[in-house]
Amino acid sequence: MERKWYLDFWALIREPFKRGIPEIVEFGTIQRGFAATVAMVAITLVFSAITELLLAYVFGAHIVKLGSVIGRFAGQGVMSLTLGLIGTFFVLAIYSVIFSQVANKFGAHTNYESVLKICWYQSAYTQFLSIMIGLLEIMLTIIAKGLGFYEASSTIGLTIFNYFFQLINLGTFIWFWWVSLSLMAHQIEKNRLATFVITLISALIPVLAIGILVGIFILAARM
Repeated sequence: MERKWYLDFWALIREPFKRGIPEIVEFGTIQRGFAATVAMVAITLVFSAITELLLAYVFGAHIVKLGSVIGRFAGQGVMSLTLGLIGTFFVLAIYSVIFSQVANKFGAHTNYESVLKICWYQSAYTQFLSIMIGLLEIMLTIIAKGLGFYEASSTIGLTIFNYFFQLINLGTFIWFWWVSLSLMAHQIEKNRLATFVITLISALIPVLAIGILVGIFILAARM
């Protein structure tokens, strides 16, 4: 029986280090990683529309405002999903080629298909964490509104709220970075430090290439 994409992804969510990472490295595929990303992006789009509707209702938005949100989502949701996935595919494909070449220079034995597989699972995991942060933000916003927190001390309340979510975002980023680094390190069979160096070099190569091209165009335009 063919293994379903959500089994890999669910293992990564529940037990990332004990089951998720080993199972994705051993059984994961580009197709299932891509399917997980598509599912998470679609859920994120729906979640964003529902969030906007819910917050608009909580804060007393007019019914016309609510209708405009629904119409905008219906018109742009599919297009945003399609264009976003196409752009992500090209970016991850190019990055996977660069990363695999750099990793092999460091003694790893990998290829761009293996790296691309991990990149798709990382992308899906990013979307999942974004949804979780959004859910937490909605719940706390509704609770604060119900308790009259905003009306009682709007400036102080919003400041505390802002700093609190900055800490949550920072903690989530650190967690995602550690899980993603561990996942890629397991795939290329290198330690986390070596994987981090490879990741850094791989990210700098396209930046330097773009910078050189821009510099060449600027020099050519001045001649």
